[in-house]
Amino acid sequence: MPHLPTTRKERQVADLERKVERLQRDQRFQRLRTRPARRGLVVLGAIFLVGIIPAYTQSGVIAGTLVTAAAWLMWWLLRISVRTVADLPDRFLDERQRMQRDRAYLDAFRIYATIVSSVVTIALIAFVLVEENDKVTLTTTWVQAFGLVISLITLPLILPSMVVAWWDKGEELSEPAISEENDAQPE
Repeated sequence: MPHLPTTRKERQVADLERKVERLQRDQRFQRLRTRPARRGLVVLGAIFLVGIIPAYTQSGVIAGTLVTAAAWLMWWLLRISVRTVADLPDRFLDERQRMQRDRAYLDAFRIYATIVSSVVTIALIAFVLVEENDKVTLTTTWVQAFGLVISLITLPLILPSMVVAWWDKGEELSEPAISEENDAQPE
């Protein structure tokens, strides 16, 4: 007879294992798992991430919050499309998936470091140019700074899934889904 989880921690671990197993076998979101769909999600996610800053800067808190919510939605859809490979612990992944995840984190770190370094460099250059010129003033509001911070906080969360989605070849649509589409079209 198998050992049934008795402690709270054992039940949590068993529950997590069931969720991961269900996610790995899930066929509901197959359309998101094709290579073109994944790359489209990556592009949309990048657009929303970049769009957070001007949304807060130009349109205010409400528009910025909506764009931020859209970026988080892209993160959720990307996680589904890659079956959360970028976020799972080692015990749930095979050797290929572990290598894929580790490579994604390395690439995501490099991308994030490049973006943050570029932003800091541009800000420093702007500060030096404005300080030397008395005719130009640079003012920043709290909402504008908040938009930048939210974008920089969201970026490392979404980047590993974006990297996996971009480089992975994706999955093929299963035969039943394709034949159902063909049956539904009038002849």
